[in-house]
Amino acid sequence: MNEHPNVAAVWRAFEAWNAGQIEALKGTFSEDAVLRFAGNNRMSGTYRGADEVVDALLRANQGGGPRADVKAVLASDDHVMVFFRATGERGGKSLDVVLAEAMKFDADGKMTEVWFLANDQAAYDEYWSSSPG
Repeated sequence: MNEHPNVAAVWRAFEAWNAGQIEALKGTFSEDAVLRFAGNNRMSGTYRGADEVVDALLRANQGGGPRADVKAVLASDDHVMVFFRATGERGGKSLDVVLAEAMKFDADGKMTEVWFLANDQAAYDEYWSSSPG
C-alpha cells in the first residue's frame, strides 16, 4: 500500500520545520490558508494567507523553534490529523508537550486550514510567552 499523498506532504513539512527551512513551507499552503494558534501567548491568533502564515512560522522559529517529533499521522483526502511531541528551550523556559494538529487539504494537496491544540495549554502558553533565545 502506498503512502497517502497528504501524509507525504505532512512529513515533508515537519522535516522542513525541524531543519529550520521555514520558507520551504510556503509551497505546502494554499494562497488563502488559515493557521490558528490556540491559547494566550505571543503566537496566539489567526493568520490568513500563505504569506502571513509563513511570517508567523518564521516568528515562531526565531531563536530556534521547538523540535517536532511526529508520533502519528491519520489522513483522508480532505483532512490530516498529526500527533507530535514538541520540545524546546527559549528565554529560559522549556517546552515538552504533545500537540494535536488538525489540517484541512484542498484538491491540489495544499493545506488550507491548520489548528494546533496542546495537551498542556498552560505550559504551551508559558513557553510561547517568553522571548526568543
